[in-house]
Amino acid sequence: MRKVFATAVMTLFTSAYLFPISFTFLPNAVNSKIMVAVFGILAFAFNGIRNRGLKISEPTLFSGLLAAVFSAWCLFSVTEGNTYDMTYASYFVSFLTWMFGAYGVCAALSLVFNKEADMDLIVRFLALACVFQCIMAVVIDNNAAVSGWVDRFLDDKLDFYKRGHRLYGIGAALDPAGIRFSAVLVVMAHVFATSEEVHSNNLYQTSLLLGYTVIVIIGAVISRTTLVGASLGLAYMVIYLFRLRKGGFATIGMIQFFFWFFALLAVIIVALIYFYRSSVTFQGYVRFGFEAFFNWVETGEFRTSSTDTLNTMWIWPADWKTWLIGRGTFGIYDNGTDIGYCNFVFYCGLVGMIIFSIYFLYCHLVLNRKFNNFLVPSLFLIVLTFTVWVKVTTDIFFLDAILLCAASEKVTERNDPVVVVPREPV
Repeated sequence: MRKVFATAVMTLFTSAYLFPISFTFLPNAVNSKIMVAVFGILAFAFNGIRNRGLKISEPTLFSGLLAAVFSAWCLFSVTEGNTYDMTYASYFVSFLTWMFGAYGVCAALSLVFNKEADMDLIVRFLALACVFQCIMAVVIDNNAAVSGWVDRFLDDKLDFYKRGHRLYGIGAALDPAGIRFSAVLVVMAHVFATSEEVHSNNLYQTSLLLGYTVIVIIGAVISRTTLVGASLGLAYMVIYLFRLRKGGFATIGMIQFFFWFFALLAVIIVALIYFYRSSVTFQGYVRFGFEAFFNWVETGEFRTSSTDTLNTMWIWPADWKTWLIGRGTFGIYDNGTDIGYCNFVFYCGLVGMIIFSIYFLYCHLVLNRKFNNFLVPSLFLIVLTFTVWVKVTTDIFFLDAILLCAASEKVTERNDPVVVVPREPV
């Protein structure tokens, strides 16, 4: 019972970090991510005092430097354009908030479960947080009492969601939710394919696959961007599931793993077909989330209404100065476009976009140095980042931050340099 309670609490705590929410009874500047970050600052300070020094890994320092350079360049673009739009000029603050929030999640997981917050543990709770949001979205959509309670306490764009008849969870909605779902699906696929604990535990394997299915189906209804991560995750699992041992022979364990995986997949597919045919609500969810596939089958065109609108938004600057340094404007109201690449160019120019791109390339690739067999996930996270920029400006540093924090305890083991700030003598 204690473990169930601890799991529920940590799922909510992780969700507060992953899907920030603001409350009607608190100032707008205070959200759940900031609260988790405050806990992270306290945990970081406590560990520094206990260890008589603050240990900061080189990747954390260098990624912070890149974030600071990007913020400084954006501030220059905003100042030059005389717009005072601080959307990305304050990105370094966002970087620090994500880092301390990630440290808070790792510290809480280690404290509650009395073990190191490793890849398996972190991905497990990232997945649980996403599943929780998906389930809550369906409950909110179908239960007026729950919907009223959530709407009463949360300060969010609820009117916009309701007018557009969009599914939303507690802080999870639209593209930000889809991008977070996508990133989590990629690392879920990594754990599913490579974790010995998963391979040796049928219950863990089943729950992970069911969680993956829930996030793909309901997550796609919340935001169709989820399908980008779902595709990458499935591709990753196929790559590793069909990879034979040296010599070309499969072991009995691999055969058992294949059998269990495809048996579960068959059960899930049958269940989806049943609910699609028996529930009008579920049918509506599936047709919206997978609109492109239904259009392809029914009309021969792989398209959605949102992509049709997006295709009209490829708008670019008319002068070379804006192309180079931007003009400090951001968003559809100022630039007439939601497309990420267009908004980056208008806001901070090609120079700023290149700096931001280098920042993410470094953050994603450095994880390959920190975790075993993480090259493919690193490359897929890069693909995810630059793919979603076609639709919206965003980042998935929340995942880099929490994995960097998880790897920080292994820095000295992997012979990576660290910076130790000693405590001043009393």
